[in-house]
Amino acid sequence: MSKLRSLNTIIWSDPWFEVLEPSAKLLFIYLVTNEKTNMLGVYEISIRKVSFETGIPSIEIEKYLKEFEIALKIKYSKNRVLLLNFLKHQNYNFNMMKSAIRTYNNLPKELKSININNVEETKEGFSTLCKGFAGVRKIEVEDEIEKEIENEVEKENTLHDIETLKNHYLSRQKVVDAVISDKRNKVKDLQDLKYKLDLHCKDLTQQGRYSEKWLEFTKYFINSLRIGKFDKKEVSQINSRSFSL
Repeated sequence: MSKLRSLNTIIWSDPWFEVLEPSAKLLFIYLVTNEKTNMLGVYEISIRKVSFETGIPSIEIEKYLKEFEIALKIKYSKNRVLLLNFLKHQNYNFNMMKSAIRTYNNLPKELKSININNVEETKEGFSTLCKGFAGVRKIEVEDEIEKEIENEVEKENTLHDIETLKNHYLSRQKVVDAVISDKRNKVKDLQDLKYKLDLHCKDLTQQGRYSEKWLEFTKYFINSLRIGKFDKKEVSQINSRSFSL
């Protein structure tokens, strides 16, 4: 399956790139555009394969890779390539950002920890990765609610009493964090979330809904937050009836 990777034409005017030998230029372009590249510019490939596909002798590839490392363009260790400035040259749409997150989550632990053979320069590359992920973090957070809901639905699809559902909701830390982080939900902090969750439970019970499925309970709460059901006027109506969980 073909992939699209961006290579800025300004590279041909880059002083560092201009003085490279022809084989070195070919190698660098290959590292950015070969079929192994992914959304992060972090992938596994052997020098033998690079040599086979480019026609550049292995000994020259090893030499060029060291030169690229010194110039802080890449890091190569244990058959893994890290393109240090890859993300900032890519133009990601929504789906590509989500793919980048999945790719990052599947990286080996040693790559996530910003440490390959304790080489300090590697941090610069992952500094770039972090900046790139700042733009997709919001998507990851917004998706977290749906993921958690789907996981729960797979595990159980039975009715539970409102108090059990409330406690279970508060125990799902990722869901709680995601709800608070999403400005559409109009939740200031954890205390505010707990307060509005209590109101949500009161509202359900006043409607005669003493037990719910997890999916309905959660989605109804999110919808209530977003339509302003817990504003002052609505709250006064909910609290006007005597009720305790």
